[in-house]
Amino acid sequence: MEKARFIARPNRFTVRCALGSEILDAYLPNPGRLWELLLPDSVLYIVRWENDTPRKLRALVVAVERDGRPVMLHTLACNDVVADLLRQRRLPGFEDMRVVQREITRGSSRFDFLLEQNGLSRLLEVKSCTLFGRRIAMFPDAVTSRGRRHLLELAEHARQGTPAHVVFLVGSAHMDYFLPDYHTDFDFASTFLAVRDAVRFSALAVDWQQDMTPGPVIRELSIPWTLLEREVQDGGCYLLILHLPTETKFSVNSPGCLSFPRGYYVTVGSARSGLTRHLQTVRRKPKAANNGRNNVLENLKAAADSRLVIPIRTTEPLEAELIEALSLIADWSISNLEIPEEAGPRRFFGMEENPLSRRTFVDYLLDYRINRLDKQLS
Repeated sequence: MEKARFIARPNRFTVRCALGSEILDAYLPNPGRLWELLLPDSVLYIVRWENDTPRKLRALVVAVERDGRPVMLHTLACNDVVADLLRQRRLPGFEDMRVVQREITRGSSRFDFLLEQNGLSRLLEVKSCTLFGRRIAMFPDAVTSRGRRHLLELAEHARQGTPAHVVFLVGSAHMDYFLPDYHTDFDFASTFLAVRDAVRFSALAVDWQQDMTPGPVIRELSIPWTLLEREVQDGGCYLLILHLPTETKFSVNSPGCLSFPRGYYVTVGSARSGLTRHLQTVRRKPKAANNGRNNVLENLKAAADSRLVIPIRTTEPLEAELIEALSLIADWSISNLEIPEEAGPRRFFGMEENPLSRRTFVDYLLDYRINRLDKQLS
């Protein structure tokens, strides 16, 4: 295993990295967004493939460092680790269970393990959790319709007499709590809550060593059900990130025009209820810009070549706080307040490069999506 420097992620399963003076593309066996991990110059753990192997990609990404500690990115390798821990009777809560079969098909899905305990068969699904803040880990970091289907089918198997388990293997030993990521996948989190009486959930914190073996202590994290019930509501705030490839000017019904330099723009919005439906409208691109229409946001969306919406579901009124914190990390800002007929005040925060490549912006996301919950768990 060698250490390389992260440069870019050309697509979902490929990363470009620097190994000394050599630039190479490597296979990333992880479909997650990994925003807080794959930042410029992050340290990757890679394994080179042999030169005679007929592959376009020349290496495999195994892990990435965060705060000086490795975090496993190879999702299938996590299953191998769990299999080994089960064999050694080191997996908390599963010490008296043995593996009967791996990759077991039941119904329309395939699950990771068929276990046996005292003559009774059990199903086990393993999920790799790489998203975490100061004390709380969350899964998933990208929408997973497959993961939600697994929960529903495991619950049905449990009701029919086959106990079902889901283990979330958390890639940091410093966590205390686990939650489903209701910001990213509201349906998964709602299902997680709905099946909790049928499926046994275990979140296990692993201290990965430099050789990517688990450390001697594996801790089970608490799931704060009361907080989860309160927070899994379809309302809150969102960030809309737009990229303008060229300078864009809009005529308005007031002297002059409004000019937006090329770059990325972030704006904050909210919906007290029906956030999921509201975000569908926010994501929609207008057919064409209309400079005669006094709606800066719609004109910007029409001019942008990329749009990304990041929900921050919350029962707290966070919009003003989000705007204030964003003003501290943006390169510039533009307001629509000078347009008399504009519907509602809105600020657009400009950044020269993609905000998701900035540590300050990623920390901002972690603070408002995860770390702000710490005070409710003290």
